Amino acid sequence: MRGARSSASEFVTDGHPDKVCDQMADAIVDAAMEQDPKSRVAMEVTGGHGGVVVIGEMTTKAIFDVGEVCRKKYREIGHADALGVFTNIVRQSPDISQGVDEGRGMDLEQGAGDQGIMTGYAVADGPMLMPLSHTLARALCVRMRELGTTGQLPWMRPDGKSIVVVNTEGLVTHVTLAAHHSSMVNGVEIRPDDPQSEKRVLEMIREELTTHCVRETLRDRLVPDAWIVVNGTGKFVQGGFEADAGTTGRKLAVDNYGPNIEIGGGAYSGKDPSKVDRSAAYFCRMVAKSIVAGGHAQEALVKVGYAIGQSRPVYISVETPLVPQCASLEAKVREKFDFRPKAINEQLGLLTPKGWCYQDTAAMGHYGDARFPWEQVVEL
Repeated sequence: MRGARSSASEFVTDGHPDKVCDQMADAIVDAAMEQDPKSRVAMEVTGGHGGVVVIGEMTTKAIFDVGEVCRKKYREIGHADALGVFTNIVRQSPDISQGVDEGRGMDLEQGAGDQGIMTGYAVADGPMLMPLSHTLARALCVRMRELGTTGQLPWMRPDGKSIVVVNTEGLVTHVTLAAHHSSMVNGVEIRPDDPQSEKRVLEMIREELTTHCVRETLRDRLVPDAWIVVNGTGKFVQGGFEADAGTTGRKLAVDNYGPNIEIGGGAYSGKDPSKVDRSAAYFCRMVAKSIVAGGHAQEALVKVGYAIGQSRPVYISVETPLVPQCASLEAKVREKFDFRPKAINEQLGLLTPKGWCYQDTAAMGHYGDARFPWEQVVEL
């Protein structure tokens, strides 16, 4: 378990190239499941420098243009450059579908759509029971996007990153921000032949972000001599696919609980909820949160393992700082929660999302958002 030690977390905005790919993949999932909730989708998206490649499997009754879904999402995020989209999509493997479809598997129930270990975590660090450094890093990215999209800082652009370091006393010692911006900031143009223009723009960005973003979000958590770095190279004009390439599933620590917490091996985005990489991880988060919110432990890590095509997990464990209580909590969890894939999908409403969509999870985090049904608390 994490225990009392310093922690650091990175987060990225929805305009980061990897997150753009995650959102495109999940936009495809949403488009398929909106028309056909039983769709089987497994999409991998790679994009950069004017092009996007979509490769994967999809079995669905839905009819839509994958290329247009990707282009629309890119525009919605706020990137403007044109995109060419190449697709290579086939039907789901019959070897997998015969184990996933109810009535066809070895135990005639809906089996897991993949094999692996999934984890869920919660800690009593704040109202959403997420690690403090991760919560704050996410809040900074959310705030940066708000400053740009609401017009408060109209020169802000979609790409961005944050890092927050928290010491053992829960105070913030370091903040690093990468703030994507236009070449024209409040009338000051960045000119390659004038290094002073870069300096003035950087100072403006730092002032605006530390005033309107860092201090507002972190309130009194900053130590007096906190080290705050904004745009370490001096400017960040090129962003998104114009500057870099991205790939689905490359921000696993961002999608989970940060680099200080053990996570499972599977990515989430681009997968329909028959893939336990996604659905069971969400379920484990609900279980872990219920343990902590119920006062059973200050911190909880829940793990579950599946064999592909099998409906019941081969492994369930509960870890807390107090080792003697783990066995009794694990027994309660096994009794209270149904980890079969069909039961998970039904309890969380994963086949027919209401008030949220899979693109939302890919944009600004899969956890810590009250809209998501796996953030509910179940009494143990």
